[in-house]
Amino acid sequence: MQHSEKKLGKLISDLERDQITSIQQTLTSLHPSEIARLLESLTPGKRKIIWQLVDQDDEGDVLKELVEDVRQNLIGEMDATELIAATQDMELDDLADLLVDLPETVTEQVITALDQQDQIRLESVMSYDEDTAGGLTNPGIISVRRGITIEVLIRYLKRLNKLPEHTNYIYIVNRNDEYLGAVKLVDLFLEDKNNPIETIMDEAVKATLADEDVKQVAMDFQNLDLISMPVIDEKNRLLGQITVDDVVDVIQDQVNSEIFNMAGLDDEDDIFAPVILSTKRRAVWLGVNLITAFVVAGAIGLFQEILQQIVILAVLMPIVASMGGVAGNQTLILVIRGIAMGKIQRSNARKLLIKESSVALLNGFTWSIVVSVLAVVLFQTTWEIGLIVGAAMLLNIFASAIAGVSIPFLLKKMGIDPALAGGVLMITLTDVLGFVTFLGLATLFLLGQT
Repeated sequence: MQHSEKKLGKLISDLERDQITSIQQTLTSLHPSEIARLLESLTPGKRKIIWQLVDQDDEGDVLKELVEDVRQNLIGEMDATELIAATQDMELDDLADLLVDLPETVTEQVITALDQQDQIRLESVMSYDEDTAGGLTNPGIISVRRGITIEVLIRYLKRLNKLPEHTNYIYIVNRNDEYLGAVKLVDLFLEDKNNPIETIMDEAVKATLADEDVKQVAMDFQNLDLISMPVIDEKNRLLGQITVDDVVDVIQDQVNSEIFNMAGLDDEDDIFAPVILSTKRRAVWLGVNLITAFVVAGAIGLFQEILQQIVILAVLMPIVASMGGVAGNQTLILVIRGIAMGKIQRSNARKLLIKESSVALLNGFTWSIVVSVLAVVLFQTTWEIGLIVGAAMLLNIFASAIAGVSIPFLLKKMGIDPALAGGVLMITLTDVLGFVTFLGLATLFLLGQT
């Protein structure tokens, strides 16, 4: 992080002093992903100047690494010739991701410039949704038919100009291109060269179906410590492989998406987008939260009479809602992350509900005693009010734990991302429950005494 800050500071300093040569030297020393992060950190005006200084050979890889908003803005400023040049020599899986954002006429020219085999491979990758294993597949692999010897395979590899990037397996197929197994590259030099390739073929290297969800693919890589994984279609035909560098990007995107969704933001937006555009994007989310705020206000409004007579209740009621909200969010985050990681499913949801409810009861009982005592000591109120605060907080914490387990499953069933709407629902629910419980108990037990 500190290293990136120094580079950004140097880049801005050189830009202000018109040190073009120094900027170009800095950019040349950086990886495309680092250049992308620096571009995202600049305002649109400075970003445009720096982009003009990026090496043309790196432009395609840099565009691929940028968030969607910034990428589309830069693509909009490039002509067809520049875009075609930027896509040269890109890996097919990366090219497939970039073509989605290019103008249709440029896309056609880029595809036409590929040889026939690469066109077929690219078409195969682009036929799958980007959130599936097929959309993540790199068709640039080495596959050979069974029946050849190790020596023949070695001679074949030597005739190639270079091996595809991230080649650690040679995949074995039959005459119908159906996947059979894989051979580690290093094993070719450890066995008798006259042996058939099947003697060192590892059938345990399992392939994933092209329509498998990328979240499941990422979990497989994490759980099995994979470097690469072959991808097949529904007929067991080998399509390509997924490599760990692409999976790392998927995991990072998932984490970023969850964080931004909790605030109603899109992780693909430009942080330096125009003020009006950013205002429009955030207005909807603020409107939704305003509606929930009125719901909470409406719940409080039902108890105006008791609040007018016993003012201390207005001072104490935020404690009830706050404690319920904190406890509920603990459970909510635990469940949302557990569902995303595949650790929590319907089969074990009931047991989790019982466990979280038990935790809530124990914590609620403990802290309700503390709150009751503090309410009496610090605010010089009666023990009746102190007990009501404690009882309301216990009930709210218990209810929030149940809601924390239930809300993600309910939203998922409705097709809504729990990370997007779960937090708003939880806050609204704990506020309403907390205020209604506290003021309802106060009305029941205290209103007649005043």
